[in-house]
Amino acid sequence: MKKFFFFSLFFVLFFFFALASQSIVSVKLQELRFGILRDQLMNYELSSQTLRERLKQMFLSKDDYMTEVKVNILESGIMNSETEGLDLKMSWQDQFGLYVINSVRFLNFKPALELEEQQKTIIRLQFAFYMERTRKYPIASKKYQELEDSVTSSLSDEMAFTLLHHGYCLVMMGEREKAFVKLTKAIDLFPGTHYAENASLLISFLEEGEKKKEELKNKKKSPEELAYSLFQSGDYEETLKTLETLPVLTKDQSYVKARAMEELGKTSNAVKEYIQLVKQKENKEVAIRANRRLLLIGNFYQENKSLVAFSKEEATRLGDAKAAENIEEGKSLVLKPVIIEKVLKADTVSNLSEEESKELNQIKENIRESLEDSKGETTKLAAVVSEEKIPLVPEIDESKPQKIEDTSNLVEVKKNIPKSPLKLKVKLRDGREVICEEVKIEGNLATLQLGSFGLNLPYDLVVSVQVSVDRGIPVKLVTESGTQGESYRWIQNSSGDWTKPKSNEEPVVRGDVKSFRL
Repeated sequence: MKKFFFFSLFFVLFFFFALASQSIVSVKLQELRFGILRDQLMNYELSSQTLRERLKQMFLSKDDYMTEVKVNILESGIMNSETEGLDLKMSWQDQFGLYVINSVRFLNFKPALELEEQQKTIIRLQFAFYMERTRKYPIASKKYQELEDSVTSSLSDEMAFTLLHHGYCLVMMGEREKAFVKLTKAIDLFPGTHYAENASLLISFLEEGEKKKEELKNKKKSPEELAYSLFQSGDYEETLKTLETLPVLTKDQSYVKARAMEELGKTSNAVKEYIQLVKQKENKEVAIRANRRLLLIGNFYQENKSLVAFSKEEATRLGDAKAAENIEEGKSLVLKPVIIEKVLKADTVSNLSEEESKELNQIKENIRESLEDSKGETTKLAAVVSEEKIPLVPEIDESKPQKIEDTSNLVEVKKNIPKSPLKLKVKLRDGREVICEEVKIEGNLATLQLGSFGLNLPYDLVVSVQVSVDRGIPVKLVTESGTQGESYRWIQNSSGDWTKPKSNEEPVVRGDVKSFRL
């Protein structure tokens, strides 16, 4: 009887340890895959670099439109990819392995491993960052606060990102004291990191602005000087209040007023001021700066074809056609946000808790409200365009099929239409397409280059590279040793290597590829 008991115990323990070992390996592989894909999608270091450029542009070079375009392109590539590869499918065996791992971590006084919670955190971060990008700072601030309260690891990248960007949103909302608390916390928790560097940079800009403001008040400087100083320090509400005390505004002051309104989200009011400044003849420099703002608004912030067409004509008249060309070129590299479509299409699945379902519905409602606000601002902008007697260009909804007219009875008139320059068409895993001149590969990052601008994306997001228009010119795949091959289309297979369609040639190994060009 004793022998039977010991044999049974031996087999039970053997089975337990075998199952535990297999389960732990499975969970660790999931953790490794999840970590790699998460780092590629979130790209925290790039987000810090982009925020640094945004801060410099905001405090040091407000009228550097090229930097602003570059920042818009960079921001569109951050946290703006499909998270399909991050979907965790935890089997009962994985759940068992996770339980064993967390039991050991508990005995070693380590925090529990929460892969599913990390996945939810990524969706929340994507949403908060989208709201920040679209200047919906109160909504972004609320979501960042929820993230700060829910992120379990106080020393994670997620916590650092949350503190830094929450501080930035609070600054833009005028709540500077609260912003100092978040930014100081980021510096204290993450010393020597790019998060601390950016937090210190933002604090230094704010302190410098406050110092200048106090100096001007103590010296009893004129409202004109005070308004300009407030504007430079990013205090837009106070800028407008100070300008309201002036009986008559100069062209420069009117421009500062319009810029302050634009930064506060009063786009249609700002556009009205800009149009008046573009039309005036007394100050050409202000007219050029105002027209560039119209180009940026019409292309990036509140798309309006009539406004863009008007601004392009004015740019030519003002001798600033190159700026219009650069801005339109940059716009073609900006990726549309995927978080909107993803969240709005998401159904409330049964495995979500009541609290999680409520949060998902709240995010959906926030996005719908944001879209409604955007539509309202678009309507106001259209009214301003109409009031200013700007020729209207039909706004075509590209998502709807266009009616094709019967041209069989028309006489064909041949015209010598100049051919547009050949470019590369890059297809992404989620179906989006980007036109560029060259694709550069460096590690896990693909940079899509167009003119002076570059869009950074996770390498895995690119599925094919081909010529934008078929003219018999192939795409060259370049490795360190030179051109490896030519094809009208290159496809990245499931292993990550590059192949030609319907070709028996050996694929080009993923790690060897350095660029694609014509």
